[in-house]
Amino acid sequence: MKTTDPKPAVSTAKAGKALLLGTIALIAVLLLIFIRPFARIDTGQVGVVRTFNGKINDEPANVGWHTTFTSRIDKYTVKEIPVQLQDLRPTTKENISLRDLDFEIQYSVNPMKVPMIAAKYSNMNGYEQNSKIYIPAYMLVEKQAKSVSADAVSRFEALAINSKRNELENIIRTNLQKDLDANDPDTFIVSRVTISNLLPDEKIQESIRMIADSENRKQVAINKLEIAKTEAEENRVRSQSLDDKILAEKTLEALIRMGEKGNVVVVPLDFKGTIMTGTGGAHAPNSPARSQ
Repeated sequence: MKTTDPKPAVSTAKAGKALLLGTIALIAVLLLIFIRPFARIDTGQVGVVRTFNGKINDEPANVGWHTTFTSRIDKYTVKEIPVQLQDLRPTTKENISLRDLDFEIQYSVNPMKVPMIAAKYSNMNGYEQNSKIYIPAYMLVEKQAKSVSADAVSRFEALAINSKRNELENIIRTNLQKDLDANDPDTFIVSRVTISNLLPDEKIQESIRMIADSENRKQVAINKLEIAKTEAEENRVRSQSLDDKILAEKTLEALIRMGEKGNVVVVPLDFKGTIMTGTGGAHAPNSPARSQ
């Protein structure tokens, strides 16, 4: 009597087990793709950890890989952040509006304070769509900077403000830092303020041009006067030199005529020898010559 071969049943069981394992592996891969239970924090970033009940952890997630099975991690930049403010029209000390004011602020946030900032200013954090990175308190700094710049501009006169950019930049930076520190000490660092454009009112700008032209004309007149003085002095010295030469020549001629009337020896003041009139010669004496 022949027995049934059990091998086909064993093969079917192995195939079913392999299919099950493959299905589990596929589900696991799909879960990893769609749920993404890991998050990577890169250099220049910190992670803000939010649990599923909405609570934010006090400690930030540092650089590296982190699991997110029971939480969500949002990436926040801790690099220097540029804030550009453009087309502002604050008023000067005389209540004259500037035609345009553009400047940029550079600030950063203490990494350990980022979770607090994320919670406290949840509606004022910026967000970059491409990189999916949050910018801590971006809109808060922007708003404070506008207010501080208006106050700073009001300290300057319209005619002078364009020549005092550095002073204006320092006032904006210092006062913005004070305002941010007042509400959140040891949190923000305002590193730099740079004014890229500062245009006064058109009438003020025309006045500045007229003043500059007047100063230029004044300087030109002063230069011409100095040149005229120098030329006059040169002419005076040249004339004096010519007069002295002519006088010496006339004196010499007079002395010669006097010598021709008699036996007279003439010794000119700057002459190294002697002139003998009536004797027909000249020689170098052993001792100073005198009139006879």
